[in-house]
Order: sequence, then C-alpha cells, then structure tokens
Amino acid sequence: MNGINQFSLEEHKGEYENRPLTSMLYYSGQALGIKVPGYVIDKQYEYPDYFLLFLSWDCPFEEGCEIIVLDKDYQVVANHSLSPPYNSYHLTDVIAREQDHYTLTFNGTERFALTVNYPKKKRFRKVLKLSKIDH
Repeated sequence: MNGINQFSLEEHKGEYENRPLTSMLYYSGQALGIKVPGYVIDKQYEYPDYFLLFLSWDCPFEEGCEIIVLDKDYQVVANHSLSPPYNSYHLTDVIAREQDHYTLTFNGTERFALTVNYPKKKRFRKVLKLSKIDH
C-alpha cells in the first residue's frame, strides 16, 4: 500500500450544522473541480490504476466513513457510504490483504472486507464491494 498525502479538502467555516454536505477536492493544492462527501481525509492511497480515499465527517459520536475511488484522471469511479444512524464508523485501520482486497477496521473492533474492482474486470460487477466480517 502506498500511502500518500496529496489530496486535501476545502475547509468549511461556521457552525457544523450549517456546513454543506460536500467539499471541493484538491490534488497537490489544485482544485479538481469535483466535490465529494465529507470534511476530513482520514487515509489516502495510490495504486497503479486508481486512488483510494477514506473520508469522514469530523463527528465523533455518529462518525461516518466515505470510501472514494478515483481513476488516474482524478474522476470519481465509485463511492460507498457507511453512515447508519445511531452508530459510529470511525476508521482505525486499513490492511491490504492482496491486490485490490483490504480489511477495514472501525472503532477498533468492527471489521469489513473491501474489494476494489477497478479497472472493471467484469462488466456488470460493482467497482466497490464491502461486506462485514463476523467475529
């Protein structure tokens, strides 16, 4: 896994409840002209065919996680939102298991398997597949 620090998000001022639900995405300080859900980039990785971003909402009691896949032209090709009410999904770890397969850990104990199918190997498959790993 090649962790990077090239992406950043627009900063929002004012009261939390008055902020917009999306933020402008930047790469090396340059606006990409696209908005993504979330206020904080928790983790970001670069792979040969795509970028993988994990964003959150800076809300510790009901934290959500947005998973974004961008192609090498900086276009969003997939996203998945983990933001159920009355729960918190604070990303604590990302482990690469094999090519395009990851284990995500939330709140230190909840684990999910993430598969990225990009570039798409099968036409009708989703780009992102997320499934909970039972203990």
